[in-house]
Amino acid sequence: MAAVRDSAELDAMFDEIENLNLPADYRVEIIEGEIVINPQRKVHSTIIRLLSRALEDVFGLTANILWDVRIDFPGVLNGYVPDVALVREGAEEDEKGNHDYRDVEFIAEVVSKGSRRDDYTAKLNVYAAAGVPTYLIADPMTGLVHVYREPREGKYVDESGYAFGTAFTLPYPKVAIDTSLWPRD
Repeated sequence: MAAVRDSAELDAMFDEIENLNLPADYRVEIIEGEIVINPQRKVHSTIIRLLSRALEDVFGLTANILWDVRIDFPGVLNGYVPDVALVREGAEEDEKGNHDYRDVEFIAEVVSKGSRRDDYTAKLNVYAAAGVPTYLIADPMTGLVHVYREPREGKYVDESGYAFGTAFTLPYPKVAIDTSLWPRD
């Protein structure tokens, strides 16, 4: 796996972003060197909350479950802020309080109108190349959930799909996901 070589440049870019005084309900990421700003909406936050609760039910309230926290990934200037990330137990933060992408066991992204291209292409490819074992995409516009797993040679080799309103169990981490309360856009 490739190392992240541009964290200092990402730090400088995020410092500049902090000076912009964006409203609190916007999320900012850097994807392949491009600053991407997306609004957070109720549908988005509800799905994030329900996914986080499912992870907490299995791993406990003190589990390393992150939402909207920066994690730098390999590639050119990839400072991602996953909607939900599960970091392995015992993983340590660096001196800046950041986690290493190699410690991430699961990521979920909730698609919004502005994030569709990034969630289905750039992030899918980067998460697979980084070796993230499971990547879930929840798409409230289509009412579908895509679960990608088993990254090999920079690609996920297994994909499963589920409709909103159904329940399924993630193969890894073994977590039951009930989408019956997930709202649609």
